[in-house]
Amino acid sequence: MISNSYIGIFLLSIAAIASATLVNEEVSRVIDLKSHLVKVTTTVTLKNTGNSAVSNFQFTVDPTHVKQLAYISISKGSDDDTSFKMTEKSGDKGTFIVALPESLKSKGTFTFTADEVFANALSPFPKEITQSQNQLVVYRGNHFYFSPYLSESQTTSVELPSSTIETFSKFGNPSHEDTTIKYGDTKEFENVPANSQNAMKIHYENNTPFLTVTNLKRVIEISHWGNIAVEETLDIRHTGAKLKGSFSRYDYQRQPNSGVSSVKSFKTILPASAMDVYYRDEIGNISTSNLYQADESVDLELRPRFPMFGGWKTHYYIGYNLPSYNYLFTRGDVNALKMRFVDHVMDEQVVEDFELKIILPEGSKNIKADLPYSAERGEDSLHFTYLDTVGRPVVVFRKKDLVEQHIDDFVVSYSFNRLLLLQEPLLIVGAFFILFFTVIIIVRLDFSIAHDKVLEARMRVQGVIEQVQSHQAKRQSCYDAYQAAVTKYKASKDHAALSSSRKSIEKDHKEATNAINLLSLKLREDAAEAADKVQQMNQADALLKDKLANSILLAEKLVQNKMSREQYLENDGKNQKIIDDNIAKIESLVYSL
Repeated sequence: MISNSYIGIFLLSIAAIASATLVNEEVSRVIDLKSHLVKVTTTVTLKNTGNSAVSNFQFTVDPTHVKQLAYISISKGSDDDTSFKMTEKSGDKGTFIVALPESLKSKGTFTFTADEVFANALSPFPKEITQSQNQLVVYRGNHFYFSPYLSESQTTSVELPSSTIETFSKFGNPSHEDTTIKYGDTKEFENVPANSQNAMKIHYENNTPFLTVTNLKRVIEISHWGNIAVEETLDIRHTGAKLKGSFSRYDYQRQPNSGVSSVKSFKTILPASAMDVYYRDEIGNISTSNLYQADESVDLELRPRFPMFGGWKTHYYIGYNLPSYNYLFTRGDVNALKMRFVDHVMDEQVVEDFELKIILPEGSKNIKADLPYSAERGEDSLHFTYLDTVGRPVVVFRKKDLVEQHIDDFVVSYSFNRLLLLQEPLLIVGAFFILFFTVIIIVRLDFSIAHDKVLEARMRVQGVIEQVQSHQAKRQSCYDAYQAAVTKYKASKDHAALSSSRKSIEKDHKEATNAINLLSLKLREDAAEAADKVQQMNQADALLKDKLANSILLAEKLVQNKMSREQYLENDGKNQKIIDDNIAKIESLVYSL
């Protein structure tokens, strides 16, 4: 894998390579054209025919596809896939100096395996197809293994997704069997000079998903309260042959071969501990997605709102939460976040423009990053969210042309004082304290510039009227008590009990009447009309009291047989009518105050 951590150019090693004679004794290439990515795996047996040992060799990417190179890794192969240290030569793009794990002695041999992945190396031909047509693409490459060294023998195997092949170059009399084309084992592929090129062209059927992530923004927000929030915003385009003509939903669903190169859905793999997963676009939640819990991952089947044909694109974002204890490691005040730089978006993925934002907790310092490969470091910034004061540090990385082989872990370390965890709770407590204190001040203090005398007088009058109404309610209870005492007396004929009740009732009535008289005097100062109504109420009360006394007198005559029952009923009826009229009058006056 390319690494900028070894930027120094090995001048002495290059000199050693120049003095030694390196030869590719045997070359075996496998060109995988099964998807929209071109994957080339080359196994080379390198032989030192010189007189001195060498510790490095030169590897050159074929100039035909050097601009499409997305990934390269050179390892020992077999069971040992540890990548060798590689340094790209300055001013010579695609040429690398590879450090051998141990010096290659004179006449010795060494076998290595080079894995290359190229993006956008296939061209749709024709460039536009109808909904019912299959997709054909063209691959243009090199029949030879491009190398700065002589190749004594070499073979190339081209693997295709389908046995349907329109044309392929016949250089060296290749063999074709089902989905494989093999070049080699002829004199054309023996003792091939260094830097040899011979154009290879294969025109074949390829209906695999040609999905390209044109832009991916990945945001990771860390909280020391136990959560890591991840959100990814994606723009995806179908980069295969464009759809010619209109799209028919009816034919698409009725005919099984309709739109075979289109994409109905794809699978995104999330971490096994992912929870609260959401999948949305600009319209809202996309309910056609499915979530599956696997043993080591969470599989999210994404089904866009429409099938994607060539030239079509979609925009969406997904998010989820992760428990921090799986990814955040702490020793004292030093914290380290270990997560994937880019995650699995889809099978055979390629991401043209990628941006990673890591939002650290507020107060983080001494930020350091260790990446699995080189990436552009953006300008650090601050992110503000709830209860932040100085902002949260944001670390930004950018990279182009990421493929599945780039799914690897990065480490960001930083120092964080744990006492800062108390900042947010204290801010909440302080905010509520200030709020309550402010409300207390506003309620208790008068901030008006001048006093409103009319309003004050109105409020004073209202207070007095409420007191008058309260005392009148007491007098009303006295009226009820008078009539109850008379009724009881007529039944029991206990004059002593009547006298006792009358004395108590008159005492309460007198207290209430005196209080109303005093309040009437206060009321006359601010509301003469209301005072007149109170005066009328007192007059009606005086008449009512007389009639109540008369009611007691009539009852006594009846009990003492000084009056017949017929006379009593006649006189008491007239008396009771006056009582009821006055009670109604008093109630009307109280209501109108």
